Amino acid sequence: MNQDQIIGKNLQALRKKLGFTQDQVAAYLQINREEVSYYENGSRTASTKILSHLANLYGVDEYDFYEEDLDLANVNLALAFRAENIKSTDLEQIAKFKKIVRNYLSMKSLLEHEPTHS
Repeated sequence: MNQDQIIGKNLQALRKKLGFTQDQVAAYLQINREEVSYYENGSRTASTKILSHLANLYGVDEYDFYEEDLDLANVNLALAFRAENIKSTDLEQIAKFKKIVRNYLSMKSLLEHEPTHS
């Protein structure tokens, strides 16, 4: 399995786990649905900009997309929810909120592991 296929498999798994449709994700990314499908089946390489936007929407780190076994990755899906009744216009706000929470959790983790000076 090549890298685009690994990323694609993870993109699809996360999208389905969160209940988003390809149409919703395409609207959020401002691309067509077919392009989302190409990324998910690994036939096209997703740009870093696309992966960054999707990481914000899915509430994960971009590195998680490269994990061959997504279940082994420490994917933070604490903010996961079913998105069946979400309008595509809400996705930008959801992505921004998840980005803020991920940054907060990263800062908190860094501070917990910071050596103490006595």
